[in-house]
Amino acid sequence: DNPEDSTAEVTIINTDTRNKTPQQAYDTTYQIAAKLPDYQIIYKKTDSTLRGNPGAEIQAILDATDETTAILTPTHPPTGRRVKDGQLYVHDKPITETEYINEYRRKTSYIPEILETKTPISVHTKPGAIQQGINVIDSATEQDLINIAAHHTRILAGSAGLADALCQTLRNPPPVLTVIGSIRTQTRTQAAQLRDQLGAEIIPLDTSAALTSDPLDGTVRSTKVALLAGKDAIITSNQSQDDVERTLLEAERLKLSPEEVESLITGALGEAVKQLSDVPLSGLILTGGAAALAVTEKLNIKTIEIMDEVEPGIPVIKLDNIPAITKAGGFGDPDALIQATKYLKRRHR
Repeated sequence: DNPEDSTAEVTIINTDTRNKTPQQAYDTTYQIAAKLPDYQIIYKKTDSTLRGNPGAEIQAILDATDETTAILTPTHPPTGRRVKDGQLYVHDKPITETEYINEYRRKTSYIPEILETKTPISVHTKPGAIQQGINVIDSATEQDLINIAAHHTRILAGSAGLADALCQTLRNPPPVLTVIGSIRTQTRTQAAQLRDQLGAEIIPLDTSAALTSDPLDGTVRSTKVALLAGKDAIITSNQSQDDVERTLLEAERLKLSPEEVESLITGALGEAVKQLSDVPLSGLILTGGAAALAVTEKLNIKTIEIMDEVEPGIPVIKLDNIPAITKAGGFGDPDALIQATKYLKRRHR
């Protein structure tokens, strides 16, 4: 089909060039790219380990469009693909120490040497110093990719990781608020990944104070600042094991039952969400059944509609008209909160 005839916002063209010679790949890609004069962004999807002919294909796009600058980063965090100092890694191994190297013409993990283009290739640790030519930018996390996509040129290349980040920056969806009422270590690990990979800000609830007073002023204020700045935020009652133990000791001193402790803490979490209900969000992630119940009560939710699931046991719901995802404390892969956040942002309208 002729891409010039497309009326879609996004047109996807399969070049089927991985197993072709570099010249065949160049010719095919050039012919297609020459028909894209009015496309604001041209994204060359590459294999995350740069198998095939990525250099010839990027060169063809530059030649066909008369553009002089491109960005490349094949990083894909869910599968451990990352770029450091221009070297391509799978998890902690350079590509030369993996089975993928058997499919390369040149036995190197240095991306400029893998590409072999006539256009100069420069390597950067951050996206702020883009030059003419092909710019290979170090990246390891989803947040790194979002930062790169925000500085995009017309020509970009990379795996599904950068493509997803580009979509996020173009649509600029509102942030997601995650509320953690579970004390499971697994949930703490998931929150740390959400912070490290997507740059979410963790705001701890003072659970000891929640047993005797209103702990919300500082928590709500810090969370609102983060959300209004466009950052995902996590309000958590599970900052560390020491915090959990300190709260339990305080509860023992006050002679509170486990049920009373849970009610006070989850009630504070629910009230925090209520006080933040005027902030635009892509949705809520509620971790821990008691916390989810407290939020629905504080928001006076009338109907709960099950829509989908992020992964088995982690449903996507609507609380009246509020998109939300609920997760039990002990459920989910280490990146479960990352996937839930990305799901809500993709579905935001």
